[in-house]
Amino acid sequence: MRFDIAVLGSGFAGSLCALILQRLGKDVVVIDRASHPRFAVGESSTPTANLVLQALSDRYDLPALRPLSKFGTWQATYPHLGCGMKRGFSYFQHEAGRPFTPGPGHDNELLVAASPSDAQSDTQWLRADVDAFFAGQVHDAGIPLFEDTSIESVTSGPCWRLSCRRNRQPLRLEAAFLIDATGPGGALTHALGLPDDTHRLHTRSRALFGHFDGLPPWGSRFTSDTLRDHPFACDDAALHHLIDRGWMWWIRFNGAHRHNGRTSAGFVLDERAYPLDFTRTAPAEWAAIRDQYPSLSESFALARLADPPGVIIRTGRLQRLAGQAADAGWALLPHAAGFIDPLHSTGIAHSLLGVERLMRIVQAHWGRETFADALTGYERSVRE
Repeated sequence: MRFDIAVLGSGFAGSLCALILQRLGKDVVVIDRASHPRFAVGESSTPTANLVLQALSDRYDLPALRPLSKFGTWQATYPHLGCGMKRGFSYFQHEAGRPFTPGPGHDNELLVAASPSDAQSDTQWLRADVDAFFAGQVHDAGIPLFEDTSIESVTSGPCWRLSCRRNRQPLRLEAAFLIDATGPGGALTHALGLPDDTHRLHTRSRALFGHFDGLPPWGSRFTSDTLRDHPFACDDAALHHLIDRGWMWWIRFNGAHRHNGRTSAGFVLDERAYPLDFTRTAPAEWAAIRDQYPSLSESFALARLADPPGVIIRTGRLQRLAGQAADAGWALLPHAAGFIDPLHSTGIAHSLLGVERLMRIVQAHWGRETFADALTGYERSVRE
């Protein structure tokens, strides 16, 4: 089977690439080593992400995606997709061994508004639902989508040859161009043996995280007088608990009845202060850090792990950077090319901006001598 472009990875970014490429008249195939629905993090949108998604929906005639750019239209159109309201960013400073107590001057609180109303609000994406929705759009568009398909080798020539295995059966594909949307899976990074430039990055953090049911709202701890000063409900936000040499996120999903009470929560830790210790299990480390902060410990007393993932996930260093992000015959989307840190919810916006830039290049330069130079510009914008 021969295609113009093969997209590796069927998360929202890879699926969006495929939908746009079809609109541009390209023969496209999508390959994924897993299937949907599946657990993923990177769940919080921003005004930039929403504006880009709206623009892409309009520019490439993808009206089914446009409602996802605002909380109000999302809820009116797709109430079954797990979603949360995000009015902005909330921050609360904790001290080890002391319960959190808001001061009269709110000196240990910060709420930053990002949208003027609930209807215009940004959104929290329950990725298992949202990625499955995007992949479903690919399927409905008639684009070949090979899930549960592993790529065993990638060889170059007049075109790329991908030797894959699906349901224990060999599958061979050819494509003129490859797009890596596999994120940390790094399909092309490994297949092409790209150099590793992670040593250039100064941030050193790792994470512990999971999904929980029954976690009480943080705002329930405040008096009505304190809440009156808040510009929005502090839980309708990317909520940050600041701790010594780290922070904890809370991201709530309240848009689908079956997910009421579902919260994504995780610690991001300076790995120099919290070195990875394999003699302790991930749940034990989670509990040890959580219980240093009485108000966090109390909040999780009645919470229970939700499935998926059903466990506490522990990572090594989060930071990574591929030594190259594009060449004449391939390109990595930003999350495949590298990652710094989840602070301030940049991931969805970075992915969508990468899609926007790469699709503009395909639209303007495909089949022309300028294509390689345009990809060089894309490579520079992603890495720098």
